[in-house]
Amino acid sequence: MQKRRERAERSREPWEVFVTTSWDDGHILDRKLSGLLEDYELRGTFYVAPRNIELPPQERLRNPDLQALARHFEIGGHTLTHLRLTTLSDAAARKEIVEGKDSLEQVIGLPLRSFCYPGGEYRHRHPAIVREAGFDLARTARREVTGVSPRYETHTTVHAYRHLVDGPAALRLAGGNLPKARQMFWNWDVFAMTMFDQVLTSGGIFHLWGHSWEIEQNSDWERLERVLSYIANRPDVKYVDNGELPAISR
Repeated sequence: MQKRRERAERSREPWEVFVTTSWDDGHILDRKLSGLLEDYELRGTFYVAPRNIELPPQERLRNPDLQALARHFEIGGHTLTHLRLTTLSDAAARKEIVEGKDSLEQVIGLPLRSFCYPGGEYRHRHPAIVREAGFDLARTARREVTGVSPRYETHTTVHAYRHLVDGPAALRLAGGNLPKARQMFWNWDVFAMTMFDQVLTSGGIFHLWGHSWEIEQNSDWERLERVLSYIANRPDVKYVDNGELPAISR
Protein backbone atom coordinates (compact mmCIF):
# COMPACT_ATOMS: atom_id res chain seq x y z
CA MET A 1 0.00 0.00 0.00
CA GLN A 2 2.78 2.46 0.94
CA LYS A 3 4.68 1.84 -2.31
CA ARG A 4 1.51 2.27 -4.39
CA ARG A 5 0.85 5.60 -2.66
CA GLU A 6 4.37 6.84 -3.39
CA ARG A 7 4.09 5.77 -7.05
CA ALA A 8 0.84 7.72 -7.30
CA GLU A 9 2.55 10.84 -5.96
CA ARG A 10 5.43 10.49 -8.44
CA SER A 11 3.03 9.98 -11.34
CA ARG A 12 1.33 13.35 -10.68
CA GLU A 13 0.54 15.26 -13.89
CA PRO A 14 4.01 16.34 -15.18
CA TRP A 15 2.86 19.79 -16.24
CA GLU A 16 1.33 20.64 -12.88
CA VAL A 17 3.13 23.58 -11.28
CA PHE A 18 3.06 24.56 -7.61
CA VAL A 19 4.49 27.76 -6.12
CA THR A 20 5.06 28.27 -2.42
CA THR A 21 7.22 30.48 -0.21
CA SER A 22 8.46 30.18 3.37
CA TRP A 23 10.15 32.56 5.78
CA ASP A 24 12.02 31.54 8.89
CA ASP A 25 12.70 32.67 12.45
CA GLY A 26 9.87 35.07 13.41
CA HIS A 27 11.58 38.45 12.97
CA ILE A 28 9.45 41.62 13.14
CA LEU A 29 10.42 42.37 9.53
CA ASP A 30 8.14 39.46 8.59
CA ARG A 31 5.40 42.11 8.81
CA LYS A 32 6.97 43.97 5.88
CA LEU A 33 7.54 40.74 3.98
CA SER A 34 3.97 39.59 4.47
CA GLY A 35 2.79 42.90 3.03
CA LEU A 36 4.74 42.20 -0.16
CA LEU A 37 3.27 38.72 -0.43
CA GLU A 38 -0.22 40.18 -0.05
CA ASP A 39 0.51 42.81 -2.72
CA TYR A 40 1.33 40.05 -5.21
CA GLU A 41 -1.34 37.65 -3.93
CA LEU A 42 1.22 35.00 -3.07
CA ARG A 43 0.91 32.33 -0.42
CA GLY A 44 3.50 31.47 2.18
CA THR A 45 4.36 29.89 5.50
CA PHE A 46 6.06 31.78 8.32
CA TYR A 47 8.11 29.48 10.54
CA VAL A 48 8.33 31.03 13.99
CA ALA A 49 10.44 30.21 17.02
CA PRO A 50 8.55 32.30 19.63
CA ARG A 51 11.52 32.59 22.01
CA ASN A 52 14.26 32.63 19.39
CA ILE A 53 17.54 33.04 21.27
CA GLU A 54 19.22 34.35 18.09
CA LEU A 55 16.95 37.40 18.01
CA PRO A 56 16.76 40.14 20.65
CA PRO A 57 13.29 40.17 22.26
CA GLN A 58 12.45 43.51 20.61
CA GLU A 59 13.07 41.96 17.17
CA ARG A 60 10.74 38.99 17.63
CA LEU A 61 7.16 38.93 16.38
CA ARG A 62 4.74 39.76 19.17
CA ASN A 63 1.46 37.98 19.81
CA PRO A 64 -0.65 40.58 17.93
CA ASP A 65 1.77 40.29 14.99
CA LEU A 66 1.37 36.51 14.94
CA GLN A 67 -2.40 36.77 15.11
CA ALA A 68 -2.42 39.24 12.21
CA LEU A 69 -0.10 37.02 10.13
CA ALA A 70 -2.23 33.95 10.82
CA ARG A 71 -5.27 35.65 9.26
CA HIS A 72 -3.60 35.53 5.84
CA PHE A 73 -0.74 33.02 6.00
CA GLU A 74 0.18 29.66 7.45
CA ILE A 75 2.19 29.77 10.67
CA GLY A 76 4.62 26.90 11.11
CA GLY A 77 6.62 25.52 14.01
CA HIS A 78 10.36 26.21 14.27
CA THR A 79 10.99 24.95 17.84
CA LEU A 80 10.60 27.15 20.90
CA THR A 81 14.05 28.78 21.05
CA HIS A 82 15.64 27.94 17.64
CA LEU A 83 18.21 25.55 19.10
CA ARG A 84 19.67 23.15 16.52
CA LEU A 85 18.11 19.74 17.02
CA THR A 86 21.43 18.06 16.27
CA THR A 87 22.84 19.53 19.50
CA LEU A 88 20.07 18.12 21.70
CA SER A 89 19.11 14.79 23.18
CA ASP A 90 15.95 13.22 21.77
CA ALA A 91 14.02 14.24 24.88
CA ALA A 92 15.22 17.85 24.65
CA ALA A 93 14.51 17.99 20.91
CA ARG A 94 10.98 16.68 21.49
CA LYS A 95 10.45 19.30 24.22
CA GLU A 96 11.62 22.12 21.93
CA ILE A 97 9.36 20.97 19.09
CA VAL A 98 6.26 20.38 21.21
CA GLU A 99 6.58 23.51 23.36
CA GLY A 100 7.14 25.69 20.28
CA LYS A 101 4.02 24.20 18.69
CA ASP A 102 1.90 24.60 21.82
CA SER A 103 3.04 28.19 22.35
CA LEU A 104 2.09 29.27 18.83
CA GLU A 105 -1.22 27.40 18.81
CA GLN A 106 -2.25 29.15 22.03
CA VAL A 107 -1.54 32.53 20.46
CA ILE A 108 -3.13 32.07 17.03
CA GLY A 109 -5.91 29.67 18.03
CA LEU A 110 -5.18 27.34 15.12
CA PRO A 111 -3.43 23.96 14.83
CA LEU A 112 0.03 23.98 13.23
CA ARG A 113 0.55 21.63 10.28
CA SER A 114 4.12 22.44 9.14
CA PHE A 115 7.51 22.46 10.84
CA CYS A 116 10.94 23.70 9.77
CA TYR A 117 14.23 22.35 11.16
CA PRO A 118 16.24 25.24 12.67
CA GLY A 119 19.22 25.92 10.45
CA GLY A 120 18.03 23.06 8.26
CA GLU A 121 19.89 20.71 10.62
CA TYR A 122 18.43 17.35 11.58
CA ARG A 123 19.31 13.66 11.88
CA HIS A 124 17.50 10.55 10.74
CA ARG A 125 15.56 10.23 14.00
CA HIS A 126 14.12 13.77 13.98
CA PRO A 127 11.42 13.35 11.29
CA ALA A 128 9.73 10.74 13.47
CA ILE A 129 9.80 13.09 16.47
CA VAL A 130 8.24 15.85 14.36
CA ARG A 131 5.52 13.49 13.15
CA GLU A 132 4.80 12.30 16.71
CA ALA A 133 4.45 15.95 17.77
CA GLY A 134 1.48 16.23 15.42
CA PHE A 135 2.96 17.94 12.37
CA ASP A 136 2.01 16.88 8.84
CA LEU A 137 5.16 18.16 7.10
CA ALA A 138 8.71 19.24 7.89
CA ARG A 139 10.79 21.56 5.72
CA THR A 140 14.55 21.30 5.27
CA ALA A 141 17.04 23.85 3.89
CA ARG A 142 18.17 21.73 0.95
CA ARG A 143 17.91 23.82 -2.24
CA GLU A 144 17.65 23.42 -6.03
CA VAL A 145 14.92 20.79 -5.75
CA THR A 146 11.78 21.04 -7.91
CA GLY A 147 10.35 17.56 -7.48
CA VAL A 148 8.11 16.08 -4.80
CA SER A 149 9.92 15.46 -1.50
CA PRO A 150 9.31 13.09 1.40
CA ARG A 151 6.70 14.60 3.70
CA TYR A 152 9.06 15.10 6.66
CA GLU A 153 12.04 16.11 4.52
CA THR A 154 10.44 18.67 2.22
CA HIS A 155 13.12 20.43 0.18
CA THR A 156 13.25 23.88 -1.40
CA THR A 157 14.24 25.46 -4.70
CA VAL A 158 15.83 28.85 -4.04
CA HIS A 159 17.08 30.65 -0.96
CA ALA A 160 16.71 34.44 -1.20
CA TYR A 161 20.44 34.85 -0.66
CA ARG A 162 23.60 34.53 -2.74
CA HIS A 163 25.50 31.33 -1.88
CA LEU A 164 29.13 30.97 -2.91
CA VAL A 165 28.56 27.26 -3.55
CA ASP A 166 25.92 27.97 -6.21
CA GLY A 167 28.47 28.35 -9.01
CA PRO A 168 28.14 24.79 -10.39
CA ALA A 169 24.34 24.96 -10.17
CA ALA A 170 24.30 28.28 -12.04
CA LEU A 171 26.55 26.82 -14.73
CA ARG A 172 24.27 23.79 -15.17
CA LEU A 173 21.19 25.97 -15.30
CA ALA A 174 22.87 28.23 -17.87
CA GLY A 175 23.66 25.25 -20.06
CA GLY A 176 27.38 25.98 -19.87
CA ASN A 177 26.95 29.62 -20.94
CA LEU A 178 29.55 31.36 -18.76
CA PRO A 179 28.23 34.96 -18.98
CA LYS A 180 24.72 33.79 -18.14
CA ALA A 181 26.02 31.58 -15.31
CA ARG A 182 28.03 34.50 -13.92
CA GLN A 183 24.95 36.70 -13.93
CA MET A 184 22.95 34.08 -12.03
CA PHE A 185 25.78 33.49 -9.57
CA TRP A 186 26.04 37.16 -8.64
CA ASN A 187 22.30 37.82 -8.65
CA TRP A 188 20.13 35.35 -6.74
CA ASP A 189 17.01 37.00 -8.17
CA VAL A 190 18.09 36.09 -11.71
CA PHE A 191 18.89 32.57 -10.51
CA ALA A 192 15.42 32.33 -8.94
CA MET A 193 13.58 33.54 -12.02
CA THR A 194 15.51 31.14 -14.22
CA MET A 195 14.66 28.25 -11.90
CA PHE A 196 11.02 29.32 -12.00
CA ASP A 197 11.07 29.29 -15.81
CA GLN A 198 12.43 25.75 -15.68
CA VAL A 199 9.57 24.64 -13.43
CA LEU A 200 7.04 26.29 -15.74
CA THR A 201 8.47 24.27 -18.62
CA SER A 202 8.85 20.88 -16.95
CA GLY A 203 6.35 21.04 -14.10
CA GLY A 204 7.06 20.62 -10.41
CA ILE A 205 7.38 22.76 -7.31
CA PHE A 206 9.02 26.18 -7.06
CA HIS A 207 9.76 26.87 -3.39
CA LEU A 208 11.31 30.22 -2.49
CA TRP A 209 12.43 30.71 1.10
CA GLY A 210 14.50 33.05 3.21
CA HIS A 211 14.67 35.34 6.23
CA SER A 212 13.27 38.87 6.36
CA TRP A 213 16.17 40.00 8.57
CA GLU A 214 18.65 38.63 6.01
CA ILE A 215 16.93 40.46 3.17
CA GLU A 216 17.17 43.69 5.17
CA GLN A 217 20.81 43.02 6.06
CA ASN A 218 21.72 42.54 2.39
CA SER A 219 19.52 45.37 1.06
CA ASP A 220 17.71 42.79 -1.07
CA TRP A 221 14.13 44.05 -0.89
CA GLU A 222 14.17 45.17 -4.53
CA ARG A 223 15.55 41.79 -5.62
CA LEU A 224 12.86 40.02 -3.63
CA GLU A 225 10.08 42.14 -5.06
CA ARG A 226 11.39 41.52 -8.57
CA VAL A 227 11.11 37.77 -7.98
CA LEU A 228 7.69 37.98 -6.33
CA SER A 229 6.37 40.05 -9.23
CA TYR A 230 7.81 37.56 -11.72
CA ILE A 231 6.31 34.43 -10.16
CA ALA A 232 2.90 35.89 -9.26
CA ASN A 233 -0.45 35.67 -11.05
CA ARG A 234 0.54 33.01 -13.56
CA PRO A 235 -2.25 31.00 -15.18
CA ASP A 236 -2.23 27.27 -14.53
CA VAL A 237 -0.02 27.69 -11.45
CA LYS A 238 -1.25 26.51 -8.03
CA TYR A 239 -0.19 28.89 -5.27
CA VAL A 240 -0.12 27.08 -1.92
CA ASP A 241 1.13 27.23 1.64
CA ASN A 242 3.83 24.73 2.60
CA GLY A 243 1.22 22.59 4.33
CA GLU A 244 -0.60 22.12 1.02
CA LEU A 245 2.40 20.92 -0.95
CA PRO A 246 2.25 17.49 -2.58
CA ALA A 247 4.56 15.14 -0.73
CA ILE A 248 5.75 11.55 -0.73
CA SER A 249 3.88 10.00 2.17
CA ARG A 250 6.65 8.71 4.36
